[in-house]
Amino acid sequence: MDGLFQHVQQFIGSGFTLYMWNGIVAFATVMIIGFFFKYFLNTAGRKLIAKTDTELDDKLFAVILPRIKWLAIVIGLYLAAEQISKGISHTDRIGEELILYSEGIIYIAFVSLVTILVIRLIDTLLKHAMEVHAKKTSSMINEAVFPILNRLVMIFILFVAVVISLGHFSVDVSSLLVFLGGGSVAIALAAQETLANMIAGFVIMLDRPFRIGDRIKLPSGEIGDVFEIGLRSTKILDFDNNLIISPNAELTKTKVINYSYPRSDIRVLVEVSVAYGTSIERAREIMLNFAHQNSDLLKQPEPTIFFSTMGETSCTLQLIGRTDDWKKKGRAENVLREQIYTAFMKEGISSGIVQHVVQLTSPNTHVSPKNN
Repeated sequence: MDGLFQHVQQFIGSGFTLYMWNGIVAFATVMIIGFFFKYFLNTAGRKLIAKTDTELDDKLFAVILPRIKWLAIVIGLYLAAEQISKGISHTDRIGEELILYSEGIIYIAFVSLVTILVIRLIDTLLKHAMEVHAKKTSSMINEAVFPILNRLVMIFILFVAVVISLGHFSVDVSSLLVFLGGGSVAIALAAQETLANMIAGFVIMLDRPFRIGDRIKLPSGEIGDVFEIGLRSTKILDFDNNLIISPNAELTKTKVINYSYPRSDIRVLVEVSVAYGTSIERAREIMLNFAHQNSDLLKQPEPTIFFSTMGETSCTLQLIGRTDDWKKKGRAENVLREQIYTAFMKEGISSGIVQHVVQLTSPNTHVSPKNN
């Protein structure tokens, strides 16, 4: 046994050669452990997650498995460099600097891999959480929320990674943090309006008074469809295909009418004037007949006719129904008006003609006073 040990020691050698072999063994050991760990996750791990109802674990596996090999390589190289550095003489300045630079590069590679892995995992968790929330609330995922949250998380993780890396290389980060704190205050003071719009953008995304695709009415009277909800402003597409860009802070301060939320159905209103003496029952029958035939109107609630006003020369009838989409409102009202007008013309139903009576009188004759 002693002879075998001496034979192995002679083969391996001593000093730098011994630490070189130790580094090779450390690298090979980490690679083997990484291989078996990945193999375990691919076999037993996948069988375990196949029994779960959620798809989150499958998504996390898809992120982790491809990066196990690279993590094992970087960790193995770092441990190998640590072993090799022990065998380098303190008088060998070039060797020490070479190992020091190599360890720094390997450490940066390790931090980069871990940072990317954490960003991908949080990205997957955020996306899954938003999808689950959208299914529970039966609503569409706000397309503006996820990119902004993802960007903020990425910036925070990158900042932490940079601070950790600088600390590893004995760089004092306290002055950097103080500088960033003072700079943030100066930026906040210089960009108060921009920050107000950004905060209002987050409020809109969380409170969700309107969503992308909703038809809204602004306080200025402009009506359009929400095209995009950005971090600073909201873009609204009007009927002329022009974009109305409104700052988010203004939208949170004023009253906005949402025609699409919480339900997409909307009232259809058609007002018709008929002359006095017209049979109201016949006019109502004609209007209801067209309303029941219109495919854009809902069957429930049923369309109804109201005798709304009595004017100077005519009476006003209101046809009120509902349609399941605000996009059909204008088309339904236009079709009904045309059909009712044509039918009334055939039936001889007049809308009432405004008549004005003008009375002409001769001017008063000027009478001269009598002379006494």
